[in-house]
Amino acid sequence: MIGRYKVQSLVGEGATAFVYKAWDPAIDRTLAIKILKQEFSADPNFSTRFQREARSAGAISHPGIVTIYDVGQAGETPYIAMELLDEDSLARVLAGGERLPLEKILSIGIQLASALDYAHRRGIVHRDIKPANILLVAGGETVKLTDFGIARFPTIDEMQKTQVGTVLGTPRYMSPEQVAARPLDGRSDLFSLGAILYELATGRPAFENDNMALLMLQVLQITPPLPSAIAPGVPGGLDRVIMKLLHKRPEQRFQSGKDLADALQRELEALQDKEKSERQNRYLPLRVKLALRAGAALALTFVVCMTIVYGAERRVLEEQVFNDGASLAKFVAVEAALPVLGQNWLPLKLFVQDAKARGSFDYLAVTDHDGIVQASTEKQSEGRVFAPLPGQKAIADAVGVSISSITLPDGRSAFLFDTPILFQQTRIGTIHLGVSQAGMHSVLEATLALLAFVGMIAVAAVGSLSYFFGGMIGKSIRLLRDSLAALGEGDFDRRLSRISADEFGELFVAFNGMAEKMQSRLAALTRDRSQEAEGEVKLADGTAEMTAQDGATLLLSA
Repeated sequence: MIGRYKVQSLVGEGATAFVYKAWDPAIDRTLAIKILKQEFSADPNFSTRFQREARSAGAISHPGIVTIYDVGQAGETPYIAMELLDEDSLARVLAGGERLPLEKILSIGIQLASALDYAHRRGIVHRDIKPANILLVAGGETVKLTDFGIARFPTIDEMQKTQVGTVLGTPRYMSPEQVAARPLDGRSDLFSLGAILYELATGRPAFENDNMALLMLQVLQITPPLPSAIAPGVPGGLDRVIMKLLHKRPEQRFQSGKDLADALQRELEALQDKEKSERQNRYLPLRVKLALRAGAALALTFVVCMTIVYGAERRVLEEQVFNDGASLAKFVAVEAALPVLGQNWLPLKLFVQDAKARGSFDYLAVTDHDGIVQASTEKQSEGRVFAPLPGQKAIADAVGVSISSITLPDGRSAFLFDTPILFQQTRIGTIHLGVSQAGMHSVLEATLALLAFVGMIAVAAVGSLSYFFGGMIGKSIRLLRDSLAALGEGDFDRRLSRISADEFGELFVAFNGMAEKMQSRLAALTRDRSQEAEGEVKLADGTAEMTAQDGATLLLSA
């Protein structure tokens, strides 16, 4: 037991402390307990610094910082109860040689910069930013900063401050002012974060030497090479951010974690925009692009036209079916008037059954003036009050006829024509006549299939022609490209003899004219340099003669 906490297992061991997995029975929570090693707990400086960790880290709450739950002392040994994160540290990732994608590196930097900004604005400096104190959570998508073991409040009593000249932190990631034991602020943590980002981006530490004194000298005086010089894939913007973080003078670095987070966010957005642009602008031959775009444009045009034609034809066919169905319903109503008036239902029943057998009607029901079905193609409905058919929905009205869409008992769609049976303008019954929509749908489907077939042939033809003409254009472009490349390499005799009466012909003529002028200028420049060289030789000869004469004169005088 450590205080009220039951120790379960050892999680890890640092230079000065042990970390155990423990259970808090008071609230049934698993957590981590950090206790100072025996040899350091007796040292007031270490003990004081250990207690200061709890006060500084416990005073802040941020998603990117490990949460401190409790602080106490078991006998002579102080302890801290904190959030348990059984995750990999960034140090393990680097030790394994794994190279993280740039997008993840930028995300890690943004999260850490935000966490440090939160702590710095509350007057807390971590002073030991290193990969071992950065935990990767949720599969590496989230990071948490831990171990504020040497963090401090600048305003605490002087007795609790680190003694002058005492070096704390990990030398490879320490700032120059930390190595020189000068006063620190949040910009020291940002330098350490810059060293971590440098190592993540390049796979190599910014400062590395087995000799501690030489390592500290590097931190104080040596500027590491640009990350992109080691890892060519590092963008220039990230180069500038990292090198600004690693500036020896704090006033030349980012002045806050927020400034750094904003700069990294801009680099992340630029990287995402570049990747999106590369995905959208993958190289395709011109002939393929022309074929695809022409085919897509024609296909879209055909779809619009087919929709318009289909809609227009449907309206025409529906109008024709409505007219025919209404006329047929009225005819049946006239013929049924006398039997209905005399309530002579047998002839009507025979007529309906004969029509059903012949397939003359898809549905027919005759009702009396009380709405009772007296004759119907559906025998089971006779003698009952006529009920609306499944899916019945009014869609139109003609003179004396109501038209609805229905679903027939066999599942087919149909139009239902309801018209009154009249005798001397008095309604004595109703005809309910159903006409299947199958015939209309067959015509529409045939039309649609024909249009689709014609459309596919047209799209294929246009795509093929575009591919062919694109190939011809591409051939001219490649010829011009190769000639420009040869000209750039110094082949000024290159000319284009394939001249055509179009825009490419104008380009070829312009290229030949450019090559002629460049060749003429090069020849003139060569002549000028040759003349200058000859003049220099003559001048040198004349000077030599004068020197010889002067020398002889001087010799005779002597």
